[in-house]
Amino acid sequence: MGGDGNGGRMQVVVVPLPAQGHLNQLLHFSRVVAQRGATVSFVATSTHIHQVRSRVQGWDLHNFDIRFKELPMPHLSGEDIDAQSSHMFPLHLIPFFEAVEDQLGSHVDQLLSTICSENNNRVVIVHDSAMGWIQTVATKYSIPAYLFIPVGAYFNLWLKRVSDETWGLSPVNISLKRCFPERSIKNIRRQSSFFEHAKGYIINTFTALESEFIPRGREELVFGGKPVWSVGPLLPQAFFNDERRLQLQADTECMRWLDKRAPASVLYVSFGSMSSLSATQIGELADGLERSGQPFLWVLRIADGAHSSMEAQFDSACKFLQHGFERRLEGRGFIARNWAPQLDILFHESTGGFLTHCGWNSTVESISAGVGMLTWPLHCDQFANSALITRELKAGVEVKEWKNAEENELVSSEEVEKAVKRLMRSEEGMQVRKRAQELRSEARKAVGDGGSSWKDMDSLLHHFSESL
Repeated sequence: MGGDGNGGRMQVVVVPLPAQGHLNQLLHFSRVVAQRGATVSFVATSTHIHQVRSRVQGWDLHNFDIRFKELPMPHLSGEDIDAQSSHMFPLHLIPFFEAVEDQLGSHVDQLLSTICSENNNRVVIVHDSAMGWIQTVATKYSIPAYLFIPVGAYFNLWLKRVSDETWGLSPVNISLKRCFPERSIKNIRRQSSFFEHAKGYIINTFTALESEFIPRGREELVFGGKPVWSVGPLLPQAFFNDERRLQLQADTECMRWLDKRAPASVLYVSFGSMSSLSATQIGELADGLERSGQPFLWVLRIADGAHSSMEAQFDSACKFLQHGFERRLEGRGFIARNWAPQLDILFHESTGGFLTHCGWNSTVESISAGVGMLTWPLHCDQFANSALITRELKAGVEVKEWKNAEENELVSSEEVEKAVKRLMRSEEGMQVRKRAQELRSEARKAVGDGGSSWKDMDSLLHHFSESL
């Protein structure tokens, strides 16, 4: 991979969508590529580079040849987003994602021109599928460009069939409208229009996880008949080796609290970095957790903003809790504010279940840790991921059956209580957690020497070289 001298060394340019779940996956991908001998340039705004660097878990950035290339933050016009909308999608991020394309194209063009001249055109690009416009710049400089898919193959099949109206509302009673607002759907279709020049698709999944759906995606032209490399789960090897607390930031109050809990007794509760629950929903969830009698660790926060997640005012979410809630639950419940080391929590022996929004990062991480899931999807790919987890993999249970295909539904405290007990205390829950442990073993095999993802990564890097 390395080549002879700087002139012959391959440069892999990685361009994520500037949102935590996308940044995180592509930073871990960058680590694996750098570990295999290539030099990586990770391209994002300065704000989001700081964000992903501050949150990375399980490895030291200085140990890999990853160069961070900063783009300016796009200017936002201050347009109004419907504050009264009941849509769970993070509407405040849509103008930002559009501004990234509109305002940063010339900066990406200049950066790629410089990288190509410095590396004798031995450059390939891996970019987020939500940044399809990067293909235009890559074509200008004849740079081979690959699409990174930050969601699973199952969702891609669901999206195609729902978009083509060939699958109705199955496998879940959810429409495309509930997953994405119309403005976002238009942007997804626009980004997809750039895909025809891509060399192939890279997915953060592994064969045993989606053995049926990856080949079906090829057959049904979800991936356009092009090569598909399944290289996941993209996590630090240390977690598969049962090494813990590799960074000082992981030695937090919530981890010390977990140390005092019984094995597999704690329900971890988190809805990711891009979504916020309503005040009413926070109250229902809190009441349900209290009534369940189950120990829990709840990451309570508001969603990342467009400019900086680190400025999130997490106390505004906590004010919706009933007065005295934390005092009453002291010892049984722990509320982590703003951010918590999710990988360390999931891989901790005291964690026995995960109440999750089913974002693809959280899904893959929970499976890799062997933790059964209580699924509570909110938007995007999450409803399809919930169906994959509960109905196909049998590694989780649904918090409720969704009745309304179009509109958001409140989950009552009674439904929360019942679902928590179902996962954590029932025979069904025991079987779910057993199945999650089996998938954890498959994940370890996939990324180990000679595993399916290990081989696909080798094949991908060979394809990089051949494409040059």
